[in-house]
Amino acid sequence: MSVRAYRRSRSTVGMAAGVCLFVMMMYLLPRSARAQQWEVFSSLTAGFPSDNVSSLAEDAAGHLWVGTSFGLCEYDGTMWTVRQTGNSGLPGDVVKCLAVDDEDRLWVGTLLNGIGIYDGASWEYLNADNSPLPDNEINRITIDHRGWAWIGTYVGLLCYTGSDWYLYNDSDTSHNGLRLNGNVVQDVQVRSDGLVGIATLNGGFHYLTDTSVLVLTTFDDNFPDNSQNSIVFDEVTNERWMGTPSQGLLRHGGDWDNGPWFTDNTFNSNIQSNTVTAVKLDEAGGVWYGTGLWGMGLRQSNGAYITYSTSNSGLPDNSVNAILPASDGSIWVGTGYGGAARMSFTDGVEEAKAQRWQIYPNPTDGPAWVDLPPNAVGAPWELKDAIGRIVQSGRCSGELVHLDLEGLAQGIYHFGFGETVRMSRRTVVRR
Repeated sequence: MSVRAYRRSRSTVGMAAGVCLFVMMMYLLPRSARAQQWEVFSSLTAGFPSDNVSSLAEDAAGHLWVGTSFGLCEYDGTMWTVRQTGNSGLPGDVVKCLAVDDEDRLWVGTLLNGIGIYDGASWEYLNADNSPLPDNEINRITIDHRGWAWIGTYVGLLCYTGSDWYLYNDSDTSHNGLRLNGNVVQDVQVRSDGLVGIATLNGGFHYLTDTSVLVLTTFDDNFPDNSQNSIVFDEVTNERWMGTPSQGLLRHGGDWDNGPWFTDNTFNSNIQSNTVTAVKLDEAGGVWYGTGLWGMGLRQSNGAYITYSTSNSGLPDNSVNAILPASDGSIWVGTGYGGAARMSFTDGVEEAKAQRWQIYPNPTDGPAWVDLPPNAVGAPWELKDAIGRIVQSGRCSGELVHLDLEGLAQGIYHFGFGETVRMSRRTVVRR
């Protein structure tokens, strides 16, 4: 298979011709209306060795792991346990990132001492001396759907499959000839089809496949920011979200190599800061983000923003380094100076989770199906064309609605159900 390395000008990035559905999302209980309960864990309340929290992770047992600038903390739901180099096998006290693999082992990335892998009883180590790891400063560890570990360092991206090592960097030695435009990897995420998104410091944004790398920069593509702090894939909506140091939230829809880009910043939205430090998705499709100085926020599927700060919530500090939507529906926050906090919703958690729905396949060249939440059963639905004419309609007899698009012209269509809906875009392209 041939290797392709290429750039695509932003002026050529656009929507392919085809059938496009603009999906209506319905949330019966907006998060802003739900009661919140905050708990703060810090050096004063939980014995943290440092209130500078860099990272958060949850294991299969529901234990919460907190990485700090002076050790690792574990919460079993009742009590905290602190691990440092002096009382455990932790390889270094300055923890930068955490990940849990499919064997429920905790991977701990450190500032100067490589990686420690903890199985609950013993430690293994990866560093520049005993492995192909190019550097001992570990910025990010991501475990993908295959169990492969993607390790972002200060001098490149390393992939470990469990048997093979693949190093990607900006030199001719990069794996398979796929050169990056910058070596400082801030974040890496992998989609279930193997597409890799790479956020860098000053090197632009990268999409990586087995045979190609696409680089987007401000110089060649008018990309908003050459640096990205965080990336997350939303596979339900076929979108990618990025947090940037100076340009707010970036959203990429449609195909990864030619879909449209959108920016949410302080000039065109209600986001409170353009410095976005962390981005995570919750189970209801909400985009949670942290900022450098202005707290945390939630971008809802309808584009509305809810913000949380020390002045309007129990958030202990407005400098947010990490966010984790936990399995119990709560939101954990790691801050720069106030330790960690857990925000729980005291009503409506399960109801909010139930509201997310999708249209598939996306894109389509024929029929499509709408997978609706249980509360949509019995509600009327309509499919309209781009100028508002109803082309199909019916009533939701179950949680699955069939849309026969074969007789329709290529174009944009709007699907909605129920009496009160919130707008969220989704694109279906006819091939």
